[in-house]
Amino acid sequence: MSCYSCEREDTLRCSRCGNDYCSDHGSTLCASCLDPLNATPSTSAFRIALGGLLVGSVLALWLIIRPPSVPGETSDLIQSDPSATPALTPQGSGSPSTATPVAATNTPAPTPTEAPVTTAPAEAPPEPIEYVVQEGDTWNSIALAYGYDAATLAAANGYDLEHVLHPGDVLVIPQ
Repeated sequence: MSCYSCEREDTLRCSRCGNDYCSDHGSTLCASCLDPLNATPSTSAFRIALGGLLVGSVLALWLIIRPPSVPGETSDLIQSDPSATPALTPQGSGSPSTATPVAATNTPAPTPTEAPVTTAPAEAPPEPIEYVVQEGDTWNSIALAYGYDAATLAAANGYDLEHVLHPGDVLVIPQ
């Protein structure tokens, strides 16, 4: 047998590709297996990695722009009035099973009588939250967590955005 690259007698066999080669064309592996161009990833592997990087970047940007809810936020989905029920008026024989909504009948609605107006006692405004600054906190990160603008939060504490926050500082978060 001869070397895959020249006419000399082969002395070694490549453990990776199985080519016979002489000592001039490799030591542990043949020169073909040691070629840097053979170490590059295939086009499909490159495209998959590039696609994964793109998807990860889009996800990171989405989380920065619209982060998940944080403690203290309320959901818009739970703000319906559970005590609101449609007004029903009986129709026909007067049995409860034949009740229909008032708007569906052609009879004029009765005029309501005025009930005495009672005022509830004034509710005390909620107490502000005291927040202890942690390592790595910024005006923007704290304001975003509580749904405020960074400049508004700084002004509420008597500072501006140039003031450097230190761990252990206590900030007042208005409610």
